[in-house]
Amino acid sequence: MTPPNLITPGQLAPDFELKDINENSVRLSSFRGSKPVVLTFLRGFLWPYCRAQLARMRDNYAEFTARGIAIIAVGPDNMQTFQQYWVKEKIPYIGLPDPDHQVSKLYRQEVNLFKLGRMPLNTVLDINGRIRYVHFGSSMSDIPDNETFLNVIDHLNKPSNYVAPQT
Repeated sequence: MTPPNLITPGQLAPDFELKDINENSVRLSSFRGSKPVVLTFLRGFLWPYCRAQLARMRDNYAEFTARGIAIIAVGPDNMQTFQQYWVKEKIPYIGLPDPDHQVSKLYRQEVNLFKLGRMPLNTVLDINGRIRYVHFGSSMSDIPDNETFLNVIDHLNKPSNYVAPQT
């Protein structure tokens, strides 16, 4: 059961605007009507599981773009740290520093002090900006693999078997 006040599948993704690593404004709602989005919330670059997830997404970036998917990673690190990491690791997708935690709070990314900070949060938004998949990690290693995200998108992109009744 989903705890109260958390984002849930079916709801319109809360909109936000942050500066990317090139200091350009990125508004989530600007993707509505054009492409689905994998939106991932990181614990930070200090954590090996977050770094591994970023690397997996980088390594499979062609599979995401072939399906028309935008990837957006939001993290608690500052702009300079994000910029250095993105350049060093050659990350091709959008990185959004959120050092004030405004977006992570909006999305209810869990903070668990007994587990040393923020828990991973991953979502898939459809082309209309609705949340179709959400995964609140229960530990720092509880992160879905790329196949999970790609399968959700493939399912959303399947033509419907529904035939509207003739009137």
